[in-house]
Amino acid sequence: MKMCKFGLEENNRIRHSVRMYGHLDDCFIRISKILPQYTPKQIENHYKKYLDEEAPPINYERILETYEKLQAINIKNERLRKLVFICQEFYFSLKKSVEQKIHIYI
Repeated sequence: MKMCKFGLEENNRIRHSVRMYGHLDDCFIRISKILPQYTPKQIENHYKKYLDEEAPPINYERILETYEKLQAINIKNERLRKLVFICQEFYFSLKKSVEQKIHIYI
């Protein structure tokens, strides 16, 4: 099992290596050869989450706002599903009733 905690020295090596290899597709694979105690995925996740200065700051208010909107949409969708089910039940019962009446007259 590989180690997960990153120290100051590892952070500095990752930053320096990304400046050197960042333009390459295998950037984090190369860095993991420099820091073999970490997998390329661990290094990439750590860099993107904590070290990437170009990444926009996390806007928690926007995340919460989006979550609330999604909850409202889910509630609305659930209500629509129930309404569709009721309409289908009504349609099929009406259809059955009409078919029975037609059968009586034939």
